[in-house]
Amino acid sequence: MAGLKAGTSADFSGSLAEAIEQALAKEWQTVKGSALPGDGSDDRKLLWVAVANGLLNYLKANQNDILTSITLDSSAANTVTALELNVPE
Repeated sequence: MAGLKAGTSADFSGSLAEAIEQALAKEWQTVKGSALPGDGSDDRKLLWVAVANGLLNYLKANQNDILTSITLDSSAANTVTALELNVPE
């Protein structure tokens, strides 16, 4: 199984950074009624790469504090059926 891919400026495709860019484009279209402008796309890409890398590095560094419990279904090859995260509301 491949790990999560934060992305880099040189390797953007299929990354969390690309997913953030796609989510912004979708929300921009919904709210503004027009396509996300092409101006500033290189700066946005740099920002999304930084955010994605920071997020995944933070999650990795704090993984023991995030997960509370995992429930497995042993009849389905130990498929995860529930995941509790220690996230304050």
